[in-house]
Amino acid sequence: MRILQITGYGVKVRVKDGGLLIESKDDGSRTVPISDVDLVLVHTSGVSFTSNAIRRMVRAGIEVVFIDYRGHPVAMVYSSEPTLTVETRRSQYAAYYDERGVALALEFAMSKLHNQSLHLARLYTRVRDKVLIEASERIAELEGELSGIEGSMGLEDARRAIMNVEAMAAREYWGAISRVLPRDLGFEGRSRDRGDPVNIVLNYAYGILYPIVWRALLLAGLDPYAGYLHVDRSGKPVLAFDYIECWRPVVVDSQVVQWLLSGWRPSVSGGRLEPESRRRIVEIVKKRLDSACHRAYRRMTCGEAIRGYALRLAKALRDHGRFECYRGY
Repeated sequence: MRILQITGYGVKVRVKDGGLLIESKDDGSRTVPISDVDLVLVHTSGVSFTSNAIRRMVRAGIEVVFIDYRGHPVAMVYSSEPTLTVETRRSQYAAYYDERGVALALEFAMSKLHNQSLHLARLYTRVRDKVLIEASERIAELEGELSGIEGSMGLEDARRAIMNVEAMAAREYWGAISRVLPRDLGFEGRSRDRGDPVNIVLNYAYGILYPIVWRALLLAGLDPYAGYLHVDRSGKPVLAFDYIECWRPVVVDSQVVQWLLSGWRPSVSGGRLEPESRRRIVEIVKKRLDSACHRAYRRMTCGEAIRGYALRLAKALRDHGRFECYRGY
């Protein structure tokens, strides 16, 4: 995954000699070949793109994502003609009303819990604290409880049952992680609204992963706004919320915890990450996306797997087949 970061106020991006010319008052100018970019992340305000640069990027399949100081995507620019098939989306919408909707909601949740359990078990090999193994085993048990949810129940009832189990798993997972992280980080549990460095970093890293997941769904011909596990909300891409769940422990949680245990500390001012820490988080996520995705259906990187499993989801919907999300890393 080749991510181009645009930071700094007053940066200008235009096309020159077939590449993207990035001009900055602070850092000078540099040219990046369009063929070397998959995704553009714009971190700050005061950045301008020429219309020609936008056209060249979307024609090359490059998304431009504007993110705020928390890492939340504010806007995305992508092709108005994504690769899709009518059959894929018709099948996606129809699945909401039959047993496939419940099966997919369960699959997204079960793969998330599976990968959370594996993350804690792997973390135990580094931090010999029994709380990690105990929580890992408890989450594995909760995954088993999910598998027992009746596929014949309606989607709304299934969602409530799934969310209850997910909440219990989250308490086990983040409780165990808070136990082993250094006390100076002040991490007492996962919350988007808490201002401790760990939650701030997680928010930002998830924000980087989000457009990558969105892009994979679009390229597979799926509608990011029509999901199964998360409740439909106007303007909310709930399928992206569904699909990102299994990737959070793999791409973000494992890497952030590893870096924090190794002594890295983000620079935070007024509840916001300093630019250097933002760049570091992007590099952490990018490195993981470029690394091997163990136990995937074939040899591939995590970035390739995110796209590959999205294609499998689309095919399963068209064929009325079973979809198995990624488990294990």
